[in-house]
Formats: sequence, structure tokens, C-alpha cells
Amino acid sequence: ILRPCVGLATRRRRRRVREAVRRLPGTGADWKSTLDDPPFRGDGKGVSIAVIDSGVNRDTPHIGAIAGGVSIGADGNVGDDFDDGLGHGTAVTAAIQEKAPAARVWAVKVFDRSLTTSAASLARAIEWAAASEMDVANLSLGTPVAARETELRAVVERAAADGLLVVSAARHRDTPWWPGCLEAAL
Repeated sequence: ILRPCVGLATRRRRRRVREAVRRLPGTGADWKSTLDDPPFRGDGKGVSIAVIDSGVNRDTPHIGAIAGGVSIGADGNVGDDFDDGLGHGTAVTAAIQEKAPAARVWAVKVFDRSLTTSAASLARAIEWAAASEMDVANLSLGTPVAARETELRAVVERAAADGLLVVSAARHRDTPWWPGCLEAAL
């Protein structure tokens, strides 16, 4: 995978965001902070967010401007059809845009006809977000399948080292979900 060179200023800004998150009280398993707490406070200006989900329906009245998007197929190939036929990615994007209306949002479609995908597609989507110099990758999803931990751990750790903040569901009831339960994810 070819990765563009991440500029020094971008890496420093991403490092500051990640360090601020680590200093928040209650981070980890007992996370209690809200989107009104730093570093999430504000309108999102200057922040690029990859919403890794089912794409986005740009014709929905609750959706503002979308910076762009891609689709990641089950084979890992990148395409340009990021239209949402399921609605989940559109709902997630609308919620993000409500809280951060000035953020640049990119749709990264990994779900097509159902809300299932492969760990390889998730990994490729996270890699795309890091290579595209996104600040945040939002995954309102995850997998409880422990066999996927190794693959997702490697890609999330590489992305975090590149400065990408991976935000993902960490648990469902008492079951850990990957990649959100990884230390390198939030």
C-alpha cells in the first residue's frame, strides 16, 4: 500500500489530540467523557473524519457537505461508489455532522447489501484513512470474533503511529469488540 508522506505539522497536531485523549479522566474501560469534553469540543473545523460504515446518502436532508468517499470491497479493492443503501452510515454521518458541522467528512463504505463485512475490509478501510491523512476514523461497528484481533491490532497500531485516532465500539454487554477494545483505539 502506498502511503502519502504525512507532514510534520499534521503529525504534531494528531499527536496532541491523541495525548489529550489519553489524559482525559475515565479513558479506557470506564470511559465517561462526552463529546462536550476536550478534545472533542468545538465545531470540528480543521478535522478530517473517515466514517467507516455503509456509505452515505447525500440526498438525505440531515446530511451536510461530504468531502468525498470511497468503497472498500470484500477483496480490498477501492472504488468510488459510496452511496448508502442500508442507512446506517448515513445516520452515523448525520450524528457526527450535528456535533461537528465544520469537520470534513469522508464516507468509507465497507458494508454493501448487509451490515456484515470482512476483517480484511475493515483493515483496508483503516489503512485508507491513515494514508489519506484523516484525523479520525469512526467505526460505529466492531466484531466480537477474537480470531480477528491480531489482524485488526496490527492495522490499528500502525494507524495510531501515523496519527490516526480510531474511534470504535469497544464492548457489547460483557463481550469485547475489535477493534474498539484495543489500547490503540478509543
